Amino acid sequence: MKDANHDSRAFIDIGEIVPAFTLPGSDGMPYSPWMYKQREHLLLIILLSTANSEARGLLRAFAREYRSLREEECALLVISTDTVVGNLQAQEELHLPFPLLADPKGEVIKRYTGWDEVDKKVLPSIVLADRYGALYRQWVEEKEEKLVGIDEIIENLRYLNRLCSL
Repeated sequence: MKDANHDSRAFIDIGEIVPAFTLPGSDGMPYSPWMYKQREHLLLIILLSTANSEARGLLRAFAREYRSLREEECALLVISTDTVVGNLQAQEELHLPFPLLADPKGEVIKRYTGWDEVDKKVLPSIVLADRYGALYRQWVEEKEEKLVGIDEIIENLRYLNRLCSL
């Protein structure tokens, strides 16, 4: 398992403010990391598409544990190259409680992780930013199923919450 602490392919430095963006969600509303700043930690899951079985398995796992993320004061956004309509279909089919954001050209994705524009390939990534918008951890893998587990993310969130309460 690679993460930004040990991977020479880290795309954002630990402690750096995550890049700003505004993307349309599956509900048609715009979403930005700044919507959560100073209120909640932010978990971004970056995928090529929500249509493949590995990505759907990952999304289902996060949907099952969504309450645990919310209990740790964490918002979750998923960014993919799918269209708003494609994301809406996936959200309805999978009954996801979190928004899927559309970035069909990969303009935001390439600021967060590996993006091959010619071959339309994305290095799946999970980005955890603290409530101040600073990158705390970033996990980057070749395949969705190799990304960090939810239990490790919850542990990181609990640690962040302990730091914030000192």
